[in-house]
Amino acid sequence: MTGMFPRPVPVEAPPRPYTVSELLSEVGLHLKTAWREIAVTGEIGRFDVRGGHGYFTLRDRGGTLSGVIFASDLKRIPFRVEPGLQVVARGALDLWAPQGRFQLKAYRLDPVGAGALQLAFEQLKARLAGEGLFDRERKRPIPLLPGRIAVVTSPEGAAVRDILSILARRFEGLRVTIYPVRVQGEGAAIEVAAAISALNRRGAFDALIVARGGGSLEDLAPFNDERVARALAASRIPTISAIGHETDVTICDLVADLRAATPSAAAELVVERKDGLRQRVRDARRRCERAVASRIALTRARLGALARADGLARFPRRLRAFQESVGQSRSALLSALAHRPALERARLSAARAALESFPRAAGLARRRQRVLHASALLQERVRRLLERRRERLRRAAEKLTLVSPLAVLARGYAVAYREGSRAPLLSAASVRPGDGLRVRLHEGEIWAVARRAAVATDDGPLFAAGPAGEEES
Repeated sequence: MTGMFPRPVPVEAPPRPYTVSELLSEVGLHLKTAWREIAVTGEIGRFDVRGGHGYFTLRDRGGTLSGVIFASDLKRIPFRVEPGLQVVARGALDLWAPQGRFQLKAYRLDPVGAGALQLAFEQLKARLAGEGLFDRERKRPIPLLPGRIAVVTSPEGAAVRDILSILARRFEGLRVTIYPVRVQGEGAAIEVAAAISALNRRGAFDALIVARGGGSLEDLAPFNDERVARALAASRIPTISAIGHETDVTICDLVADLRAATPSAAAELVVERKDGLRQRVRDARRRCERAVASRIALTRARLGALARADGLARFPRRLRAFQESVGQSRSALLSALAHRPALERARLSAARAALESFPRAAGLARRRQRVLHASALLQERVRRLLERRRERLRRAAEKLTLVSPLAVLARGYAVAYREGSRAPLLSAASVRPGDGLRVRLHEGEIWAVARRAAVATDDGPLFAAGPAGEEES
């Protein structure tokens, strides 16, 4: 019996179907645990900032990957993220459930090749150069003898000690104002830019030095900041940039009016040595005295030579000859001007005689009279025509006044209209008791209500009397 009826083999139940949310949650959890820390190299295809967060795509020849970097991480990137830039994105893979989209949640972006700070430097340099902030035309000269000098630097560094020592040695008595700021680390760029703006608001400074000792590219980062560069460009005080060593070049060096290789060099450039300046003044004074003495001696020699020259003795004779020539020319001119009016009068008389003898000249008077007569005749005809037209217009106006409806109303008649209608009433039969009427008189209108209506016969009086004891409507 057992062989005839074998035991049935149990069939496995099908797996429970996932909901969409369950599937996305499980896949996202697997991505977060299995792909927690990865680095992806690619080209930025698109980059948008929305709500402070950066949304981008990484691409290569074979595919495209969506990514996001949150605002707190984006602020720490020193360079500008642009399409076409090759970067290494570091972060974790994630699945955004609302759209079922696979993406990279990055916390850091590093450029491929150059470092982040070097790339930020090159980007800012190109942008400011395009705006003309590095142009030589906008550079201002540093005053030769500045009376007051402002220095923006750290009060604890070697740069401020070198500057003060050299200034005191080269030109004692200068007024130097130190504006203390941090020259490296977070917030240093904001302090330096604020110091430059504050010194400009305060005014009364002849030169402004921004100084810092040497350091790495990270240490000099505040002086490659756009805010510091624009503060220097907007400064009304001539500026000197003394950042790092001679080989260090910062954005401040390119924007400032003068670049010094070191802080010590800035102190030497801003003011000349007093003893050297005194020697230059003495040398210039001696050269000026020698030049004046030489010029006086040369002028005296020329005057002596002129006094001894034959030409100077002949000068009075030449002057008298010139006076005689001018006198003769004046007499000739006056004689010519005296005879000119008589000559012109003779020419005018000859022309008048020729005109009077011309054949048509005799008929000009007759034609003038004919023109005057025709003009008077035309004016008289026009006057009569205007009078006839005015009379015709007056008679037409009188006829129009006789047939005018306003003239009929002026004789005591009236026109009645049903209220709300523009057609006048012609028959009492069309009026029912209680109808609203509007009666137009010669002066003004009357609104009334009909109490009764009666049709007048042709042989009756014009105004029939109403019922006894009843007013007419």
